[in-house]
Amino acid sequence: MRVALQIDITHPVTGEHSSTLILAHVKYFHVRKDMLTGRGAVDLTKFKPVARVGDISYARVGDTYRVPVPSWAQEEAKIQEALKTLASP
Repeated sequence: MRVALQIDITHPVTGEHSSTLILAHVKYFHVRKDMLTGRGAVDLTKFKPVARVGDISYARVGDTYRVPVPSWAQEEAKIQEALKTLASP
């Protein structure tokens, strides 16, 4: 993995290095096949990821929900109309 950005985080008062933030563009990762849904997406109810949220605190993924991706073909007219409205004085 090529690291895109690495930032050393220092305490604002003591100047002590407390942690490192790494931001990366991940192209691939491996997951067992039994962790996938029928559509090939990671099933979060099986995978149960954990995130570090700061200091000594961690969190689990809880409720998940789906948001449909808008289709340009269906939304184009509305977007064009909104752009015209914004462009007019």
